[in-house]
Amino acid sequence: MPASTPLVSKQTKRTSRVPYRVYISVNGEGYGHSSRALAVASYIDPECVLFGSYGYVLDRLNRSGYATVEIAPEVKFIGADGSFEISRTILKNSTLPLVINKQIREETRIMKQYGVTCVLSDCRAAAVFAAAKLGLPCIFMTNQTRFDKFFQRRRNKASASNPKAIVPYETPRAIQEVLLCGAAEPSVELAARAIFGQVDDIVIADFPPPDTVCLPLLSRKSQVMKRQRMVGPITQWRTDEIIPYSKPGYGPYVVGTLGGHQYRFPLFQALVDAAQRLPHIQFEIFSSFRLESKRANVRVTDFTDHPERYYKAADLVVTQAGHSTAMELLSLGKPSIVVPDYKQIEQESNALRMVELGVATQLSYRELSGAVLAQAIADHLGSRAYELNAMRFARLAAQLNGARKTAEIVVDYALRVMAYQ
Repeated sequence: MPASTPLVSKQTKRTSRVPYRVYISVNGEGYGHSSRALAVASYIDPECVLFGSYGYVLDRLNRSGYATVEIAPEVKFIGADGSFEISRTILKNSTLPLVINKQIREETRIMKQYGVTCVLSDCRAAAVFAAAKLGLPCIFMTNQTRFDKFFQRRRNKASASNPKAIVPYETPRAIQEVLLCGAAEPSVELAARAIFGQVDDIVIADFPPPDTVCLPLLSRKSQVMKRQRMVGPITQWRTDEIIPYSKPGYGPYVVGTLGGHQYRFPLFQALVDAAQRLPHIQFEIFSSFRLESKRANVRVTDFTDHPERYYKAADLVVTQAGHSTAMELLSLGKPSIVVPDYKQIEQESNALRMVELGVATQLSYRELSGAVLAQAIADHLGSRAYELNAMRFARLAAQLNGARKTAEIVVDYALRVMAYQ
């Protein structure tokens, strides 16, 4: 658990009961959600925090020493061969309304049982509606409040009435995507309006404009914009507190983070191939994939709870364009090569913005190969331009301290409720 100074800790000591109770409902589909949730919690008295999540994220929260409850997932994402499959994801989640209703009842029960006075939802719809049902203040923490771009991309790319825009061998799948997206879009927009209409604040874990990485994915609707706060990156640590990992051997050190999704295997293969082409560079790859044969300059490791130590030691990071990872890298002033999951609009948008801000270069799965990746790595290590741009963001992140700002917002709402008891 981070050693941050908890807010209103003196009040906890003066009373025999917990002065307030914050329930943090965490989306378990990605490591970044739990990272920023834990970062915020580090500034709140641990006796006043209850986490809810599932899967490996729940395991991580348990290891952090906080009180936890297990809740069910809301959405499952499907993909293959470096591609996020929107059509299969929609079909897989066709019973989502029933799932959400069940989760609302469950999280309502949790809030009542534990005497919750404020809710922080990290991309969990059920927690928002449960809080509204009980009249509790609710803060929504996210990096995306706009979803029309997600569907427009597919409508513009291909449609049943515009077959020329579809690659022949993808025609059945492309038409299926267009039809399913057309059917799902109104429901998604309706759900988004309902969620953002219920929350009291929307915390955007990103830099203020014009440096906001997720800016294209933020709503332009007035009722949402007036609730959005760009508080800065939310990380579990401060850069000056991190002890960097000791580099293995000599020469440049490249860190690759892939996660365990099977559709990222092509990136793993490209990294291994690039390492063979660049024997003077040490590669550390975090992934559940395994090497077929040992390489002197490659080490493959499972997940770590402290990737920041490796990032800080790295000369370059190769990764997806997940938002939380982007915020961690920029907070550390590290340049990167980003390979967004194919057809994952959020990651593609983040990657484009990082390129525009001069802190990264982007490769796509369609052009990805060991040779291409090796050349990109060599180009990065031969120039300091990306690193200098990234260091500017590191200085800004240190000034903002987004985790503490968010904790202050949460505790303020929690204490407002307690004032009337």
